[in-house]
Amino acid sequence: MKIISKAIKDAITNHSVAIKGTATKCISAQKLNHIKQQYKPSDFKPTFKNINLWGKAKWKAPKVSRRKLADMRKNCEYLGIDPNSIGLPPKPEKKPPRNKPRKGAKHERNAPERKAKIAKALEEMPQTIAAWRLVCV
Repeated sequence: MKIISKAIKDAITNHSVAIKGTATKCISAQKLNHIKQQYKPSDFKPTFKNINLWGKAKWKAPKVSRRKLADMRKNCEYLGIDPNSIGLPPKPEKKPPRNKPRKGAKHERNAPERKAKIAKALEEMPQTIAAWRLVCV
């Protein structure tokens, strides 16, 4: 196994106890071996391969799952190693929350139109009353 840098070698030789602030974390030898390796970008992406005799293609899972990737990134941070130095992809940015307006109840959605209709009817009310007085008399 090829050790990438002196920082990784020092962190790994201090035998799997990482101290971040006041918290202490024990990292297993297996997970330390994952950190020692150098990775390619293709190791973290699924591939589309022809597998069948009939030519049907299937997706193959990536060599390193997202859960293992997250564990490796956390362990690198605890050990003080830059995750990009061993070939881990950069952390994806979180999407901003969608600001979709609230649907609301039907009476709330129709309230402005209804108020405008009532205001228009109130303005025309004296003419309507006069018209009804002529009809009723």
